[in-house]
Amino acid sequence: MAIENNINMVTASYVSDGIQELDGRLKEKGLRILNEVGLDPGMDHMSAMKIMDDIKARGGKISHFESVCGGLPAPEAAANPLMYKFSWSPMGVLTASQNDAIYLRDGNEISIVGSELLNNTDNLYAFPTMNLECLANRNSLIYKDLYDIPDADTVFRGTIR
Repeated sequence: MAIENNINMVTASYVSDGIQELDGRLKEKGLRILNEVGLDPGMDHMSAMKIMDDIKARGGKISHFESVCGGLPAPEAAANPLMYKFSWSPMGVLTASQNDAIYLRDGNEISIVGSELLNNTDNLYAFPTMNLECLANRNSLIYKDLYDIPDADTVFRGTIR
């Protein structure tokens, strides 16, 4: 619709294959679609890059990168089997919980098929009173290049719940 109406677009949505396929048409019209500029994804990218740019500016290298995002609702606001506060489309949340995931951990590539994602969570013991867990989030491998962290042997992006 943005191309048809000759307007630029800004969205918090992930860059999909469909959006990538529009690149040529967008360039022909001089248009831009700016993706992943919300809370998650978005602010997580910006804060990560700020920290990593500072480390690199001081001559450091990034050997390990992990980032987790997610809203933490009050228990009374998460009164459903998923213990989740739906602040966006419930269908979107359920669909996202079935996405394939791939990440790098200590030099090993780990893949999780979407139908097994909810069975492959890590408990977050940093907050023992909150009973939180973390789900791997889509394809973390692309961030090794996007974040320019070639020395990282761990690259993980996740969602807490």
